[in-house]
Amino acid sequence: MAEQGLKVDFDALTGYASAVSGLASEVGNVGTGTLNGTTALPGDCFGKLGNEVGLNAAFQAAAQAQLDALKAASTGLAGLGTAVGKARDSYIAQEDAHKAAITKAARV
Repeated sequence: MAEQGLKVDFDALTGYASAVSGLASEVGNVGTGTLNGTTALPGDCFGKLGNEVGLNAAFQAAAQAQLDALKAASTGLAGLGTAVGKARDSYIAQEDAHKAAITKAARV
């Protein structure tokens, strides 16, 4: 008889959750470490003309958008890692509950 149902690899879920959480931290650290300070450049960093045509403000806005996007990516990856870990825990709890139900039914 062919195996039926869903088979879950708990070690794979654990490894994935750990890897994604580590990646989230790395994205956050590298991104903010690289771009930190770019939003606080002096007003004349592109010269007088750059300031007059709005290049300084445009650059600062673009740099802030990049920082915000990296923070969102890091937060999203961290959330994914947490969700995968919780899914693993739920699968284990469900499997334990099914084993207990089968054991209880066998005693009746």
